[in-house]
Amino acid sequence: MSTRTFGRPAPQLSGTDPTDTVALWAEARTLYLAEDFPPYGSPSWLALHPDDPKRFASVISAAEKWRKYGDEEGLIRWFREASRVREPLASRRTRTELDEAWRSVRERAADMWARERARITPNPRWPKVAVPGQENRT
Repeated sequence: MSTRTFGRPAPQLSGTDPTDTVALWAEARTLYLAEDFPPYGSPSWLALHPDDPKRFASVISAAEKWRKYGDEEGLIRWFREASRVREPLASRRTRTELDEAWRSVRERAADMWARERARITPNPRWPKVAVPGQENRT
């Protein structure tokens, strides 16, 4: 038993990724300071004495959460987006309908490019260019 734990068994680290040294340091430091601590900024955290190790443990925990998950507002936005009601799959277009729409788009694009190619007339000052596959045409 460690002298730091004062007769208690040493706390065990959770399933933290062993290659994430920052997370390991943060978890070890918070467990060393206090096994149980209030959330950072909460009324119970504010009530702690400024030198209380639980206060610093909650600061480390909050910093680690920020490092892993970003800001709280961003996380809330992500949760809202992930949990918003979506259109049921059954009401979406079928694969056949999507293929037909894609085919239609390709045909319209091909028609547009054909019209565009027909509209372009070479300038007499342009140099002659050989067209591959059409040796007699320049």
